Amino acid sequence: MTARGRVTLGVLLDSLGPEMVRPLALPGGREPLIGTPVIYDPEEAMTGLEGAVLLATGRPSAEVLARAGEAGVAVVVVKPGTSDPETLAEAADAAGTALLAATPDLSWGQLYTLIDTLLAVVAPVEELGDVRAADLFALANQVAVRVGGAVAIEDLAMRVLAYSTVEGQRIDDLRREGILGRRVPEHPTNAEEYAAVLRAEDAVWSYEPREYCPRLGIAIRARGEALGTIWVLKAEKPLAADAEEVLAEAARAAAPHLARINLAADEARRRRDECLGGLLRGVGPVRELATSFGLLPEEPVVVVTVGPHSRTADAFAATHTGDLLRTAYAAYRMRAASGAVDGRAYAIVAADSVTPLLRRITAGVLARIPDRLGGQWRAGIGRVVPSVELAPASARQAEEALRALCGPYAQAEVGHHEELSAALFLMDVDAAVRARPSLYGEPLGVVAAHDARHGTHYVRSLCVWVAAHYDVPRAADTLSLHPNTLRYRLRKIGELIDLDDPDTRLVLALQLRLSGAAKPDG
Repeated sequence: MTARGRVTLGVLLDSLGPEMVRPLALPGGREPLIGTPVIYDPEEAMTGLEGAVLLATGRPSAEVLARAGEAGVAVVVVKPGTSDPETLAEAADAAGTALLAATPDLSWGQLYTLIDTLLAVVAPVEELGDVRAADLFALANQVAVRVGGAVAIEDLAMRVLAYSTVEGQRIDDLRREGILGRRVPEHPTNAEEYAAVLRAEDAVWSYEPREYCPRLGIAIRARGEALGTIWVLKAEKPLAADAEEVLAEAARAAAPHLARINLAADEARRRRDECLGGLLRGVGPVRELATSFGLLPEEPVVVVTVGPHSRTADAFAATHTGDLLRTAYAAYRMRAASGAVDGRAYAIVAADSVTPLLRRITAGVLARIPDRLGGQWRAGIGRVVPSVELAPASARQAEEALRALCGPYAQAEVGHHEELSAALFLMDVDAAVRARPSLYGEPLGVVAAHDARHGTHYVRSLCVWVAAHYDVPRAADTLSLHPNTLRYRLRKIGELIDLDDPDTRLVLALQLRLSGAAKPDG
């Protein structure tokens, strides 16, 4: 998985730019080919890292650089201030491994995503004028030089596929956030501005959002079908007089490339989701399917599913969420099969990753989804099962956990099935009695009817008393009453229903909870 690919270290440096990374040691120059990025803890064993871009967390030492060289690591990336840069550079030269320093405010997850995106989109495109662009990043840089402004190339989902890194060209916060997040940040004007560009045959100006720099945009098309857009940012200086013509050339050059990306990505995603669906249903050659995702057929696994809190996810939302799960888990070397099945995002994760880290990484994905898709999202985690063949059982539990998290009896964003048994029980009871009058009947109905007739607040008093575990002083404090006043109320309520009967108390507590009266604001 980390084998060397067709992207050189020089392309990596040029694509990310000096604002993201700077070289500390290049013993092999800019020509070595690099493989996939790996977020690495220096305390871990170095195996399976041939050609990797190692994102070294913690305080890496010269010994770590030596081990990286022995393991065939192509590049090690560190953060400034974690170790002495001169010592690390000498060790990198001795080990034959390139050493880069990442900007301190760039998270490891963001850097992983940027490198992963670069590896995914670098491929030949058509010629731009007299110069052949080696990839979309090179195309963006060529356009930026010719028109005099920073360039971004995006697909129809507003994902940033490539961007220019010409030194001295200004970018604003909107562009910076788009690069770091791989997608243009949400803004109320997005739909109108992009629609205007996609309707037009030629380049058009966009002046929204007003707080950012103006942009000249053009649609990328193939056979009349829109595939994406190219945007150039106008800073202090005006763009070149022929900027619109240059963008038109660039759109023609980029079209075959985006078509290949879309076709390959759609086909690969479709096949991957079909395989994931087979594992979740226990259908097909399960052992072979598990191996294709890097999972061992006989190892314990757990299923995670993600969905919106109060609406049904569409196919695009599920697919995008599945991609976010895949990237997030891979960034931390969690072995997982991730994707979208039946309009919902799923991941089957190797159980050696079932630690508090799994919950934190999943919560991190949830935090990113609203900016891209809107709304609130939840993630349910099933129970660990002994093998992939039993993944369907964990999937059903993950779905139940998600159902509980989206219901009225659980407040967390991420939850394990075993944590949510009470919420699931309440939901099942609620569903069983909702269509029957018993929910609003005795004993609660008697007290509620008394409140309605006499203007008393007995239901509220019972709610607080039950929530305080029948502790009168504590409940009285919450109600701002003297304890004796609450005791008097309870005696009066006891004349209506038998509060000393344990079954009455049990049913009353359930009725209060199911009716919503027992909520903190009830």
